Amino acid sequence: MLRARNKFGALVSDAGKKAIERSLRYPSPEFAGNPLIRKLARNLVHAEWRRRLDEIDFPYTDEVITIGGVSCARFTAKPARPKAKASERLVIHLHGGAFIAGSPWINAACVLPSLHLTGAQGLSIDYALSPEAKFPRALDEIETVYRAQIESGREPRKIVLFGDSAGANLALSSMIRWRDRGVPLPGGAVLLSPTTDASCGSDTTLTQTSVDPIISGLGKAGFTAMYDLYAQGEDVLNPLISPAFADITGLPPLLIQVGSREVLLGDAARLAQKARRSGVEASLQVFDGMFHLFQMHWSMPEAKYAHEDIASFIDGLD
Repeated sequence: MLRARNKFGALVSDAGKKAIERSLRYPSPEFAGNPLIRKLARNLVHAEWRRRLDEIDFPYTDEVITIGGVSCARFTAKPARPKAKASERLVIHLHGGAFIAGSPWINAACVLPSLHLTGAQGLSIDYALSPEAKFPRALDEIETVYRAQIESGREPRKIVLFGDSAGANLALSSMIRWRDRGVPLPGGAVLLSPTTDASCGSDTTLTQTSVDPIISGLGKAGFTAMYDLYAQGEDVLNPLISPAFADITGLPPLLIQVGSREVLLGDAARLAQKARRSGVEASLQVFDGMFHLFQMHWSMPEAKYAHEDIASFIDGLD
């Protein structure tokens, strides 16, 4: 893992510059098929993500629960501005980690601030990771937990999916699958830096590699390996694996956030374009000078702005 040495954007805050200087590039999944290397890589990135919890400056609780045999974390955060409407909502979080790393507790810094700002309840799914699990097991587990919420009497429109990176892929693919199966859809979805195309067809996969301080080291070979480990023999262009190629007609409102210095900028832009052309309400927010999942750095003003926008989106859903 190499320390990022890219120049900063002109308007990046001092806290943002420090975060970039201290961040480590994600290791490539090319060698994650080796159990020993996979364990070492997971330990490295997990330690990095856990440190983000040190930036959380408000009280929160987490509880391990099991829903339909699937392990989950139930999060509550002290509301910054309690609202009866928001407190009725449930945010279901799907963590990132290239399908092969992460957990609700390791990635919690990505979603806790939005729970804090809205007063919403949080439920993060500890879905099975690849390559130990094969597609579509993660989608199956996510659906089990989601259906259980509806069967318990919760209104689907009061549920918001919240996915980051590979978790955003899983959120999008899940909604496509539920639509096709006649399962009521959630009220909306927050998608942070979604990866949507196993073919790496987005232009920024090439153009942003010199300025992305976090995931540029993956390159096309790394993304290909990531999707191959997840798909394990299935066609990686399957719309439930690469939702860039899916029909997304009928999906609920989407809030898509991404940084301007990300190789996944193109995936986010293409998704927003597809949504609008499909009649899906979508808002694309590009944060100048920001890097992959900067929203985890709660001490940064840019992260606070991002979560305030997320909170406004959640509060504005019917």
